Amino acid sequence: MSHKTLSNHYQSSQTLIKLGVTLSILSAVGLAIWGWVLQQPGILPSPDSKAGKALLSQYLGTTHDAWLILLAFTLGYLIIRISKNTRKEALNNKETFKRPLESTIRFIKQNPIATILFIAYAVAMISGTTYLYKDMVGWYEDLVQDHLLNNFSIRGAFVSETMRRSDYRFFPLAHQDLHILSWFSIQIKTWILLSAAELIAIVLLSVKFLNGLHPGKPAQHSTLLLISTLLLIHPSTGTAFFHVIYSERLLCLVFMLFITSYLEYRNHRRLSAFYLTFLWALIGIYIKDIAILLFVIPPACLWILDSKGITSNQQEQSENRTSKHRNQLEKWLCSLILVFITSYIFLALIPSSYAAEGAYNDDAPYLLILDLRFYIFSLIILARAITILSGRAQFNLLDAINISAISYAAALALTYEFNANNYLALPVQLIATINIGWAWIWMVEKKNYKYLTKNIKLILSISLSALIISLDHITTDETFAHTISRLKMEQSITQETYEKLYEVSRDIRESGDDVNIIINESSRLSADRHLDRIHYKSLIEYKEIDGNGLFIIHDGAGKGDIYSPKAGDLIVNLDKKIDLLTPLVKNVKTKLVYKHEPSDGTGIILRISKVY
Repeated sequence: MSHKTLSNHYQSSQTLIKLGVTLSILSAVGLAIWGWVLQQPGILPSPDSKAGKALLSQYLGTTHDAWLILLAFTLGYLIIRISKNTRKEALNNKETFKRPLESTIRFIKQNPIATILFIAYAVAMISGTTYLYKDMVGWYEDLVQDHLLNNFSIRGAFVSETMRRSDYRFFPLAHQDLHILSWFSIQIKTWILLSAAELIAIVLLSVKFLNGLHPGKPAQHSTLLLISTLLLIHPSTGTAFFHVIYSERLLCLVFMLFITSYLEYRNHRRLSAFYLTFLWALIGIYIKDIAILLFVIPPACLWILDSKGITSNQQEQSENRTSKHRNQLEKWLCSLILVFITSYIFLALIPSSYAAEGAYNDDAPYLLILDLRFYIFSLIILARAITILSGRAQFNLLDAINISAISYAAALALTYEFNANNYLALPVQLIATINIGWAWIWMVEKKNYKYLTKNIKLILSISLSALIISLDHITTDETFAHTISRLKMEQSITQETYEKLYEVSRDIRESGDDVNIIINESSRLSADRHLDRIHYKSLIEYKEIDGNGLFIIHDGAGKGDIYSPKAGDLIVNLDKKIDLLTPLVKNVKTKLVYKHEPSDGTGIILRISKVY
């Protein structure tokens, strides 16, 4: 692409400078306001007062609304530019686009084993999934509270979870894919299907990325099967994708869209890829606090090394190094640092400092726990570093995202914890899997040995996957199988106990007795979360207040009054450890009504037979 064409389409350096100056000024103003809030606490109402809570709520609502409007306009502009340039490029290159149905059928025919694996995995994800699982308990209640008569509306649970926080956490776009999906379906199995589709897309994009690193599409069927198996069968993937409450799921999808479009741009200099790369990066930095490392470190590394001429980007090296358009995309991507800082100051730092609630990670364990795959990943990074330093290879986008992965792991360890088997480590595990796929291509797929037929490569791929997964299960207790079985068991116990409580309450009510249910306030289920659908007379919560245990009527007859347990009352634990019931049964004699036998941890209904 000529410099004339570039100058007609790329944002000028002056525009980038103006943006940087504007954001710097806004950040300075934001920091000044933050300092004023800290130094003048008496001027504003106390954050614990009614006026203070109203002020905080109004501030969070106003600033996030303004931010959303700016973001929507920016994304709209980028989408228009992407659309226009895509059409121009298609006409110039006389490209024909394959129909989705034809592409899907062709993929299934060419990859039957991977297709079966995807289907089986999706079925396992859907099987036994309920809304009565951890944070989903609160989200679902918000969906049905208006009896489905106001479907296309803003869901308070999704907004409060992400855009109304005052604990220094910053991930406003996390879960918003589900927020939009909830306008069309509130069925949890539909949401899980979306989660499965996102996971399959991540796998396919990983293969596309590896094919883009080198010409000739070296990533064949065995590479797809290797990446699919290793990524799907890992505890971090299982936790994140077998349910939908974790932002790492969306983050990984956006990251893969980002690096594939970024590689497309660096390989072919298409303007549509330029704008698309920036779009995905702009979305990605708002999905998780430290996600900016994944979207800014790669372009920063490439910008520095491109200037020294030691990367593998031939298109960049062929351009005039004094051109003002050189590394234009990298400059725009790095400008997102200022975008993020400005956003964080106004949307998180100022309100969190005023609220003085403390940070969400105040009780963080600050651990660093590695696994076998991380060590394999480290060896691949070391091998690539040696070949680059010896001049046998050149630094490319894969190396850049590897640096971002190490930085991401370090940031997790410093701010919360990095446990390689935890869902928090999923982005790092994704990049590690891509590197294993790269190593497989170089050691197997690119070899022209006659005995390495397609079937032999498939067998070797399955064998390597089985070996790594087996070693995973030998070297750690947090295995994929254990993680999934525990998650499914938690869902089953809570659901079955809830259904049994409904039946028991109905039988008591039909016998003419009052239904009074006593729970610990730590239970995720409450009058605001599903229990109000059980027809009780009163719902009582046990609370610790100033070291004293009190039973307070939370809902129903006598709401707000202190309560004394009496014979016939039900003591219930649906979703937490049974030891939460210890203070509730201290002065009463109970009869076991129901207990979920497979578990000693939760799922129990007791009925008081005598009060001492």
